[in-house]
Formats: sequence, C-alpha cells, structure tokens
Amino acid sequence: MNESYWLLSSKSKKYKVLDEDINTDYLIVGGGIVGITTAFLLAKEKLSVTLLDADRIGYGATGRNTGKVTTMHNSYAKIEKKYGLEKAKLYYEANNKALKFIENTIYEYRIDCDFEKVPAYIYTTDENYIEDLKSEYEVCLRIGIPCKYYDGLEGIPLDVKGAISFENQGQFNPKKYINALAELCEKLGVKIYENSPVDDLQKEADYIIKTRNNNTINTKNLVIASHTPWYDGGLKLYFGKEEANCSYLLATDLNTDLPNGMYLSIEEPVRTFKVYNENDKKVLIIGGSDHQVGKGNIESDIYKEIEEFAESNFNSRKTITKWMTQDYMSFDDIPYIGHINSKEKNIYVATGFCKWGNTNGTVAGLLIRDLILNNSSEYEELFNPTRGGSYLSTRFMSFNLGVALDYVKGKLNFGYDDMPTRKGEGRIVNIDGKRYGAFRNYDGNLHIVDITCTHLGCELRFNSAENTWDCPCHGSRFDYDGNILNGPALKPLKKYGYGKNEVDPKLL
Repeated sequence: MNESYWLLSSKSKKYKVLDEDINTDYLIVGGGIVGITTAFLLAKEKLSVTLLDADRIGYGATGRNTGKVTTMHNSYAKIEKKYGLEKAKLYYEANNKALKFIENTIYEYRIDCDFEKVPAYIYTTDENYIEDLKSEYEVCLRIGIPCKYYDGLEGIPLDVKGAISFENQGQFNPKKYINALAELCEKLGVKIYENSPVDDLQKEADYIIKTRNNNTINTKNLVIASHTPWYDGGLKLYFGKEEANCSYLLATDLNTDLPNGMYLSIEEPVRTFKVYNENDKKVLIIGGSDHQVGKGNIESDIYKEIEEFAESNFNSRKTITKWMTQDYMSFDDIPYIGHINSKEKNIYVATGFCKWGNTNGTVAGLLIRDLILNNSSEYEELFNPTRGGSYLSTRFMSFNLGVALDYVKGKLNFGYDDMPTRKGEGRIVNIDGKRYGAFRNYDGNLHIVDITCTHLGCELRFNSAENTWDCPCHGSRFDYDGNILNGPALKPLKKYGYGKNEVDPKLL
C-alpha cells in the first residue's frame, strides 16, 4: 500500500507492542484522530486511559486524508431536507467547535503541523449542478454560516460555473498533529500500544478484550475508535448502515500560481485540490475519483488519470507520492457517535464520518468525553448511533440489496486458469476448483491467498492501483499477503495451502 505525503514528511515515535495482560478503566481501540483526541480529553480529567492500535499511531485514515480542517461539508442541504434546519445548524455548530478546538490546541501546545488558515470552496464546472450548489448556499445562509457565492473563481485554471466559499478554514499535516497529541497523551499518563490488533470481545463483569497475540485487557469502559466498528453491539449491523468509499490522492510539484485555498468539485469524477505550504515549499495535493470499495473500474490506472488532470491544469510534472484513503459514509450524512446501543452504556462508537474525519473525528472525542463525564451532550441526539433515520431510507435499502447481489455474483465468478506472469499483476485464479487471489510481486515472487472475506464471506476483488484485495460488500481490505488493512474484518486471509478462511462466527 502506498504511503501518504503526511506519513513520509513526519517523524513518528514508536510505541511498544502489548505483550502482557493489563487492566484499565478506559480502553480506546484506534489511534487515529478519534482515539487520540478522546484519550487526550479523558487524560486531562485524570482518568486511567489505555490506547491500542492495530498498526502505528495515525497510519490509518487520519494519516491518509487531505489535511482539511473545515466545516465546508457540502451536506447541509441534505441534512436540512431530512431532519430540518435546526439539526443542520447543530451539525455545523458541532464541527465549527471542532475546528476551533484543533486550532486552539495547536496554538496552546505550540504544535508544529504546518497549520494555516485558508478559505475552502465547493465548486462546479457543470451548469447542471448550479441549482444544487445554490440550494446548498441558501441553506448555509439560513443556518448563519459565513459564506459567499461566486459565479466563477479567478486564478483557478478551470472553467468554474459556480462556487461557495467558507472563510477562515484550516489545513495542516494531520500526522504531525496526531504525533504531537499522542506525545501529550503519554505525558498525561495514557498508556499507548501499537501493532496490537484486537481479535475478540467477551462480556463478564467488565469487558475482556483479546488481542491477536493472545493478551487480554480488562476494562470497565470501551471506546471503539477504529474507523469502522469491529464489535457490532449486539447485531446493530453497523457494517450495513454505512458505505465504504475510497479516494485517490497525489502530492505533486506546482508550477503555476494558484490562490491559497482548498477546492472540491460536486460533480463526478470528484476532484479535490489545494496548495500545501511546508516551510518555503509549495506542494499540490490533488485527487478524487471516489468510488465504493471493491467496485468501479479498479483495474484501471486511476492515479494516471489524476496525474494527467494535474499536468494539464496545473502544469504538474513530478509526482512526489500517491496514496489511497478510505472513508465510511452514513446514509444520512451524519456520523454515528455515542453509545453503541441502548443497553451497553459503557461502550462508545464513532464511525461514518463521510470524508470529513478531521472535524467529525474531533467532534467524536468531545462528544464521548461529555457522555463519560456528564452522561449527556447537546449533540447526543443528533449523532445517536441507533437513530432510525439513518437506515430508513432508499439509500440504505439500495446499498444492502447491492451487498446481497455482490455476494451472489462473487460466488458465481470464475477465475483464470493460469497464474499472473507480469510483475505487479494480480488476478483471481482457479486452483483445484476453488478461487484464489494471486499476485506477482515486483521481486517476481508469487503470493496466493484465499479471497473469501473473513468478515461475512463475500468474494474479494483485486485493486490494481494499490495491489490490494478489496471487499465490495463492507469495505474490508487486505494486502497481497492477506494482512488486514481496513476492517470490519478481524482475521487475515489464509495463504494457499493453509486451509479455508475463517468467517466471523459471531455475525453468522
């Protein structure tokens, strides 16, 4: 899997692997912006906190996003239509509070993460989308959001037909921010462990969390901050209430004048771009080409398409690095944050950030802290994970019907009879009447894995842009050796000759 610009341009402290059984009052699973923010807030209240991550701190979605810190979410009209103006206003207020929290934390603790105040724009180059853009603008005005509408944008080498600007937004290096916040957590007494994936949860007097290394954590309270829940809260079926979506990003050289700002199109293919200032160096962060994980034309060269767009419009000639980011989308454009269900009040969840994880993830930390300390939050109802409105919709029904179809189609598809021969080539192959995933690595070695997803048994597809095996049902992703890159799957893929994959028995 490719590394993001943020990961390559930051130095990360290493935390040890959990190698013993421990007890803690508050266990947070997930070391991204949700987990680290929550740990920081709870530790400031002198609570006993342990944080666990399956990989390295900030190496998941947080270290792979666009680095935007903004309330410009292009979702206010949708929220207003479904829930009314007051709920849309509350959503804005929560994210604006998160933006200010990030900014104030950076200044208070002198965090060096290249934070910069810049405007954020949503725009269209297609006249067919102007009505949608104006509807969003009108709702933003009724909410009271400081914003402006433009018929075009000066200095942008695109034929912009309409745009909305949000002033005084922010951008930063999210990995540098998380690194600094994690070190503050450690100083406040938080115990942090990396490369310690969770394998199971058992409920006794407290919660017993088991890691893949067979160590256990006994905890009274659990915060699931792992991007998508690995524990489902008594068949609340979170994996069926959100869609896994991915985007592709490049960091390139910038050989043209471009106004400081963050830009996002509303039409497809989605295009996002911004100037990132690192000391005296200007970098163009550009991408888009969003699609559901495991679907779309994932055999095509998506990065090449973005490179061609960058070269033709911004005179970019050299790609510094390229990477994919994955997000989970709720069906009503509002994340799930709070108690995992109505009975287990000591388990908290945060997921479904709809591509706005830096602010929504910070909202999650603030909201969960308030629920723990005060047993209430002014935003509790809005983000309630068990709200009915999120899945009583045609989007929910359409998505889950598609999952059922993908499951059946995957079982009917046949693979190739011959192995991949080119280096960097992956394909589904038939071996003794069973499908496997085969990848020819760049060193010429062949890697063969069982490609039945260990979450619910869907058949995986090969993503040639990232050399990964992706699940079209619920978004689990695995590298070509079978290691988990994204959940909700908890178990890796088995290599050829080691038996069949184990599908999650609790869900079945």
